[in-house]
Amino acid sequence: MQRLLNGQILFAVILLALNSIYASQLLTMRPPFATGEPGPTFLPYILCLFVYGASVHIFFVEFRKRSVSQAGEMSSYVPRIGLVGPVVAIGLSALFIIAFFFVGYLAATALYTFLMSLFFNYEQDGTWGSALVRSALTAVVVTTFGWLFFVVLFDLYLPVWEL
Repeated sequence: MQRLLNGQILFAVILLALNSIYASQLLTMRPPFATGEPGPTFLPYILCLFVYGASVHIFFVEFRKRSVSQAGEMSSYVPRIGLVGPVVAIGLSALFIIAFFFVGYLAATALYTFLMSLFFNYEQDGTWGSALVRSALTAVVVTTFGWLFFVVLFDLYLPVWEL
């Protein structure tokens, strides 16, 4: 018999609850196009819609599964991925927040993206060489596009590492 409440569904419920609290705060902000151009509230609105969409997607995927398979929670390369994966993701996210304060956007984002990608790339195929190369490319692309998006497109200030 299939369990109705698994880890993914519980995650989606928590995500919906937290996102709803976040969305309630958006209503107190100016509309994203109050001046005719995308303003500082534009990205939070997009993020909120994305999280709602992702949560609904999780529900659809999980409820359409016919059987709960433990194979999805196993990895040939990372033992106990069901426990290790979330711990690594939360730990790296905390490191990113701390690093962002001290070293700024470029270094913190590049390091965070590289380490997160390295973990998932290694978990996927188990080869360090391939994981390192793909992670480095991912870090460069994500960091560059993030910088272009915030600084060039929206003319927002991102802190940089100043010696």
